[in-house]
Amino acid sequence: MKKTFFYISLIISVLIFVGPGCTSEIPEPVPESAPENPSITLQINHTLNADSFELDNDYIIPSSEVVRFSRLAYILSNFYLIQEDGSKLFVDNTYHYVDLRSSNPSLLLSNIKKGNYQGIGFSIGLDSATNHGDPNKYVSDHPLAPINNSLHWNWQGGYIFTAIEGKTLVNNKSFLFHLAGTKNRVDIELPLSFTKNEKSLNAQLNFKVEELFINPNTYSIANDGSSTHSIDDPVTLKLFENLSTVFLLESVIE
Repeated sequence: MKKTFFYISLIISVLIFVGPGCTSEIPEPVPESAPENPSITLQINHTLNADSFELDNDYIIPSSEVVRFSRLAYILSNFYLIQEDGSKLFVDNTYHYVDLRSSNPSLLLSNIKKGNYQGIGFSIGLDSATNHGDPNKYVSDHPLAPINNSLHWNWQGGYIFTAIEGKTLVNNKSFLFHLAGTKNRVDIELPLSFTKNEKSLNAQLNFKVEELFINPNTYSIANDGSSTHSIDDPVTLKLFENLSTVFLLESVIE
């Protein structure tokens, strides 16, 4: 009996001595944060009068002319983001060639740091050094490589910045607008507030084709002209002014 009491007392003493503070606790695992993806994908959609725009379809443009487009192609460059303080975060050496007949109208902007932004900017066309530089220096998959970019203007030198082609159906007459010239480059800023965190972002751009023929200049193919290859004739200048209003930044989301 005394031995039993002794052993019980000993066990109780050991438990009191060890106590709860000496139990080893396994720490809760800390979840790893997702790796940062410093990119924004720009998806360019094309519409005319709020309808999806496709080549070889018939459309009524603002001058009430019924037309069928066979080509729409253009070059974008000089991309930047407008930061919260109004300064510009440039995405260096980024160019994009869009041809609705052949190319993908989406573009990846890389090395975008986290932060709050007020919009996106870019140019339709190229600066003088790029426009008149040696096009053969580009690797074959570069947006400005002539093997892939049909807008390189071999006989004139430099690039066509925007090409619009088709025909008016009332008389089956072709129209052809090749808009070029470094001095005519169109600089675009599209305001829209968004925040870049760890995840990549998707931006939806809309190219509103009807704006080519109405804002700020109402343009009639029959009355104003059906072609241009010049960098400074009235047709070119009027259409370049209208190019400044064709883009709309609709959304930037994760």
